[in-house]
Amino acid sequence: MKKLSFLALPILLLLNCKSEGQELEGHIGRPDISPDGTKIVFIYARDASKDVWEIYSADIDGKNVRQLTTFPEARIKKGPVWSPDGQSILFHADIEDGAQIFIMGANGENLYQLTQLPGYNVEPIWSPTGGEIIFNSILEQGKAKMFIMDRDGSRIRELYNPEGENWYPRKLKGDKILFTSDFKQRDTHNVFSMNSDGSDIRQLTFLEGINWFPEISPNMDKIVFNSNKDDPELRDSGNYNLYIMNTDGSGMERITNLPGQELHAKWHPDGDKLVFEWHDPTSKGLYLLELSTGNIRKIRLIP
Repeated sequence: MKKLSFLALPILLLLNCKSEGQELEGHIGRPDISPDGTKIVFIYARDASKDVWEIYSADIDGKNVRQLTTFPEARIKKGPVWSPDGQSILFHADIEDGAQIFIMGANGENLYQLTQLPGYNVEPIWSPTGGEIIFNSILEQGKAKMFIMDRDGSRIRELYNPEGENWYPRKLKGDKILFTSDFKQRDTHNVFSMNSDGSDIRQLTFLEGINWFPEISPNMDKIVFNSNKDDPELRDSGNYNLYIMNTDGSGMERITNLPGQELHAKWHPDGDKLVFEWHDPTSKGLYLLELSTGNIRKIRLIP
């Protein structure tokens, strides 16, 4: 594990602004909720095409926004996720000619690089106990494969990978893995489950288009994911909505129908709320959805 010398939906300039009540503006996305439900972590860049994307945290109501990383060597950082004990945050960042996985404390301290592998090593996620980390690795001109390692970056090993592109693995109870794949399909990604040795592969969704970023509920009885199945042209850059289903793929229903893209939903520990990223030409930011009522409200990020 390599310790770095770097110092650890709006820009630092805005965070230093003395006037309170000015809502952050810019590209805000990839949220996650702390295990106690009181905080969120997310990525931010005022101009996604020009600025360095850094990782920020805030209270769940959007107050007390704080920048956690100052890491200009990697222009893009994505996928911050809280550890089950709330003490650490994983993320991936572009570095040199690829991407690597990093870990830091919940306040941005003690930044370490966990992987030093060739290619792009991205989308880390914790196992339910926090003892292991699952992630994707892509060699140059290769396919996305699923890997697992111990919490400290040791014992890196490849999981079973069906033929095709296998994305966003999540470890469930016992030996079960949840992931998305184009396995036995063409121009389509659906949600699958399997045992980590590749046995008992089950396709959970049978939808057109791109259906990915599956996230299991705290009680491990529901899965939320985003899908572009409702986009007339099934465009990767087109319309995405959030769907929810039982863990066996039954009971599927659409839970958002907003213009633009609803993406990267994460569960609140109470199991009744989701925080997600929504953006279209007129609206960008993080939103909170209450499943029992269907109410959606914007999380106004205020320095």
